[in-house]
Amino acid sequence: MDNNVNVIAECGINFDSIETACRMIAYAKTAEAKFVKFQLFNKETIKDSPVKDRLEPLILTESDIETLRNCATENEVGFILTPMYMEAVELAAKHCDYIKIRYADHDNEELINKALDTGKTLLISVPIKPIGAMMYHLRIRYLYCLPSYPPKPEDFDIDLASTCQGVSLHYPHTLFDLAYAVDRCYEECFIEKHVEPDMIPGWANDGLTINFKPIDHAVSITFEQLRIFTEQLKLIEQMRRKPKI
Repeated sequence: MDNNVNVIAECGINFDSIETACRMIAYAKTAEAKFVKFQLFNKETIKDSPVKDRLEPLILTESDIETLRNCATENEVGFILTPMYMEAVELAAKHCDYIKIRYADHDNEELINKALDTGKTLLISVPIKPIGAMMYHLRIRYLYCLPSYPPKPEDFDIDLASTCQGVSLHYPHTLFDLAYAVDRCYEECFIEKHVEPDMIPGWANDGLTINFKPIDHAVSITFEQLRIFTEQLKLIEQMRRKPKI
C-alpha cells in the first residue's frame, strides 16, 4: 500500500504459539499492513496481571524474536517491538525497525532515554503531545492513545489526535482511526491496531484454526477487518486534501 499512513498490526499477546504468531505476520502482509508489532515483557512485568498464567508462555526469548523477525522479513513487513523492562531495550534495538514505548511508560524517562541511546526512532503512546524539547525530537513520533480497554466513543478527541504523528486507539473497530487518517493522511503517520486470528475458516487459505480466545479480544479487530481498513485508507489517500498552511 503506497501511501503516507503506516498501519501497524499489533499482534501483541493475541497468539498462543510462535507458529500462530508467524501466521499472523503473514496475515498482516495479506491485509496490507506495513508493520507488525510484538511485546517484550518478563515475569516481573506481569506478576500482578490477572492473566499472568496465560502471559508467561508468551514471554519471547531472543530465539523467538529472531524467528518472528525473519518471518516479517520474508513477508516484507516491518518489525516493531515494545520493551517493557530496561534489559529489553537493547534486545529490541538489535532486531526491530522502530521501538514502541507503551502508554504505561510514556513518562518513564529512564526507559525512553535508554531507547533513544540505541539510535532507533521511537513511537511513544501518549494522552497528549508533550510540550518542550522532546516535542521536537527528530527520532520520536508521538501516537495519541486512549488507554481504556476499550475506551468510550466520547473519549476520542480529534483535535488532540491531530497534533500527533499517529494513533494507538484501543477500539475494536476503525471508525476513529479513519477520522484521524482523513485529517492527517497528507503527511506520514502511524495507525496501530490490535489484531487477532480470524475465526473465519480458510480466510488465509492455510488451514489455521484457533481454539483460544485472544487475551486482547475486547480491543482487537480481525485481519479481514484490517484488510478492509487498509482498502479504505487507499480511498482516503486518493481524495486527500492539500496540506494545511
